[in-house]
Amino acid sequence: MYRDNYISNVLQDARRELQQKLMKEQEAGVELFVDGKKAAPDEVARKCVQEDSVYMPDYILDDYGRLKQLRFDKVE
Repeated sequence: MYRDNYISNVLQDARRELQQKLMKEQEAGVELFVDGKKAAPDEVARKCVQEDSVYMPDYILDDYGRLKQLRFDKVE
């Protein structure tokens, strides 16, 4: 039981941290996608931070080398 609560707390903290980082990116004009669909920071964080799945970020830059999209796809 203790282990389950610990893992749950760690995942929750990691989701919150990722969501905050993604919110900053979105505020800077970066578009967010998960599994090929436009998504909000909370949806990306919820899907990407799980005990049993792995998502890989893909950084899409504009012609000037600035980040314009963050795309997260599940690794099978």
